[in-house]
Amino acid sequence: MGTCPVRNRGGKIATKPDELEATAARAQADFDLQAAVGAVDIARGDLATVIGLSPGTAFKVQGIDELKLPSSIADSVDQEMDRAFSQRPDLLRQLARLRAAGASIQQKKSAYFPTLSFTGDGGLARAYGQQDLLPGHYAQGEVWTAGLELKWTLFDGARREYRIAQAKADKKAAQAEIDALRDQIANEVWAAYSNMQTALRQQQAAAALLTASQQSYEAAHQAYGYGVRNLLDVVSAQKALAQARSEDISARAQLLLQVTSLAFRTGDLIQTQHWTPGP
Repeated sequence: MGTCPVRNRGGKIATKPDELEATAARAQADFDLQAAVGAVDIARGDLATVIGLSPGTAFKVQGIDELKLPSSIADSVDQEMDRAFSQRPDLLRQLARLRAAGASIQQKKSAYFPTLSFTGDGGLARAYGQQDLLPGHYAQGEVWTAGLELKWTLFDGARREYRIAQAKADKKAAQAEIDALRDQIANEVWAAYSNMQTALRQQQAAAALLTASQQSYEAAHQAYGYGVRNLLDVVSAQKALAQARSEDISARAQLLLQVTSLAFRTGDLIQTQHWTPGP
């Protein structure tokens, strides 16, 4: 038994299986759309909960088409690492600890040297005196005193040596933590830089795919109007276009995420500096 041709709303001829498959594709697309809408609602609720708001709070979200995307990376990975080393708060905190440890060593060493102190006083003084069986009376005048004091600890049971050794150990520990932290920062920046490069190439590929899919759909739709392509070809091209749009949006979002990740790893976001990607 053959398939019966049917005429769609546009007046084009298609077989019944073509029409049913197109209807099924539309239903599947609507199903996927509703799943995506639900996922967005859940994500907004999670975001509101994280920042301490009610899950039903409405957010004003800027469209992804309105966001400027970088077309290249302005700085090299070495420049990104140098910037991270100069402004990451965790590394700066460890460097401050290292400087404090060095100052502590110098302070402990100063205990080996003698100390010389000067004291003095001056001004008017008044005194009252009385002897037995004689009247008392006051006396007053200027009184000036001055003194020098020299202290030098010659032996304290090796207490100073222990304190210096402890300060040196603290400095070595701080230096070891700095070295480990620098390696960690370098690895984080390298990974973020590589991820951004990958995201940038994927976004460019997704944009090219979207352009090609748009052209393919338009060609299929035009050919269908001339009667040289069937309805399934148009539906297939339309599905490919929808997939390309989805991948383009996902690639844009991933690129923006990786730009933010790199800015965070280098300390740009923490320092509230504006990082401008390359043209």
